[in-house]
Amino acid sequence: MFCFLFVTFSFGQEIVTAWTFDGLTGTNSGASGTEKVIPANSEWGAGTFYADGTNGSDNLSNEASPEINAFNGTTMNDPRTTTDASKAIAIANSSANGKSVVFKFSMTGFQNLELSYAQRGTASGFSTETWSYSTNGTDFTVVETISGTNQTNSEFVMRNVYFTAAALNEASEVYIKLTVDGATNASGNNRIDNVVFRANLAGPDVYAPHVTNVAVTSANTVAVSFNEDLDNTTAVALANYSFDNGCTTSNASVNGNVVNVTVTPDFANGVAFNMFIQNVADVAGNVMTPDTFALMYGIPTEFMCADIATLRSKLDFTSYSVNVQDTVEYKLTGSVIVTATAVYNNQKVLQDETGAILVYDQSNVLGSLEVGDEISGIYCKLTNYFGFLELVPTRPYEQFVDYYQDVTPMVITLSQLNDNSYMIEHQAELIELDNVTITSTGNFAKLNRYDLSQNGVTAPALYPYFQDVDYLTLPIPTGVEQNITGVNFATTKIGSSNFDFRYYIVPRSITDMTGMTGVQDYGKMSISVYPNPTTAFVTVNDVEATDVEIYDINGKKVASQSMQNTNMVSLQSMSAGSYFFRLLKDGELVGTAKVIKR
Repeated sequence: MFCFLFVTFSFGQEIVTAWTFDGLTGTNSGASGTEKVIPANSEWGAGTFYADGTNGSDNLSNEASPEINAFNGTTMNDPRTTTDASKAIAIANSSANGKSVVFKFSMTGFQNLELSYAQRGTASGFSTETWSYSTNGTDFTVVETISGTNQTNSEFVMRNVYFTAAALNEASEVYIKLTVDGATNASGNNRIDNVVFRANLAGPDVYAPHVTNVAVTSANTVAVSFNEDLDNTTAVALANYSFDNGCTTSNASVNGNVVNVTVTPDFANGVAFNMFIQNVADVAGNVMTPDTFALMYGIPTEFMCADIATLRSKLDFTSYSVNVQDTVEYKLTGSVIVTATAVYNNQKVLQDETGAILVYDQSNVLGSLEVGDEISGIYCKLTNYFGFLELVPTRPYEQFVDYYQDVTPMVITLSQLNDNSYMIEHQAELIELDNVTITSTGNFAKLNRYDLSQNGVTAPALYPYFQDVDYLTLPIPTGVEQNITGVNFATTKIGSSNFDFRYYIVPRSITDMTGMTGVQDYGKMSISVYPNPTTAFVTVNDVEATDVEIYDINGKKVASQSMQNTNMVSLQSMSAGSYFFRLLKDGELVGTAKVIKR
């Protein structure tokens, strides 16, 4: 759900303290860090910024490969008459994940604290910023976690945080902590500039409340947040909330400074509307100025995609020299099947009858999924990763449709894999090369290219892109004619080296290469078992077997059982997940099956 929100600071606010960071000595080259204790600007009240391990902060490194540095700044939110964009403070490096900086100052003479600042991130920088407060520098209370701070548009944006806790009003010492997380490498960074704390002057409360956030939280509910606690009578008065889309307020409930407004009928998906709020008072009886907010439930119709082919048409990914993320949120409404998963960055591949797409799920929005799972209702943004289209989830998927579903790989030739114009139509799809040999020697290593040969054609076309696959470090079955299954992947970027743009086959596990050991014969003699999924036992149908070998999803043998005089197999001791059965009769393979253990 989306909302478009307009927020201004309340009348009568004063600047308590501010940091514009213009005098910092660090550089954005990444070679050297900056100061870790920084005083506030002298134009306003005293305060100190800490990144040295005191006052609730962490001791960030400012040596080589720094965690605290100075980058180019902005004039956005600069409270001075004469602005200066020279410097911004930056938290950098994935080693700073989970670490904090702290702003310390006094709220004596002030109440109703609010924060504004300019923020800019990088794609590999921190994906979340969490703000918390304390009055003793030890016990911190979280106020808000801001997600999506690893922007890719290379522009500063405005951020606002509202500290409604009464404990901060007129406190002699206030500690405001910023904690970052989610950076993926040493070059990732988030810079903040022109940090301004404002508040009302203390004394009798003569300041009217104002709305700090409006969010559509469901098809019939809007959450309205105010900057202070409210008078219950006016907060739940239905006449104080109205809409221009035909919806009427049917209920309102208040909890401190948040009002949940329920409407009837439900909001229409993807249709913008206005919400009007008036006459809400705070506990002192001050009445807000009427305000209007532009909102939307769901996403616009033009951003709804019934299948992967439609979704793929939304972003131009033909340029293989850029890494660009679209700012639009799309919804993939149709069902898709998971054809590959990887622990690294929670990557997955989704496929339907129209195409496939790689999922880059760094924040694990989609949660745990296995090969064969079928899901639907995926909200996402799209990225052109150097000529390869990626899906970045923005919310959890709406529906789990079914367990293990087979996807038959598209059988192609090595000549076709070498043809970019042909393979671009099949990006991320499950593909198969038959009767091919690997001519490279040694052991498999991540992000290396390996030469394949088929019918006189040779090309560096096998690529272990998934960095946690089970065949890494194993000997390459050089010269063995085999069938190889994998995901169709393309890039100019492999490790730290740049190669010509081309397509690769990416085996998902040892079982995708028939030249390797494992359960690669799964699927060729498939039989049915029931119940599937199961919680304990399965019954094997239509095959006489004396033994069963059980393998995990990566092709590792985890158990074996005798089937003399029984057609039941126990999975009671197994953890939840997917397993392969190899059913044997006197040592000869007679059937295979895949079983889901819940």
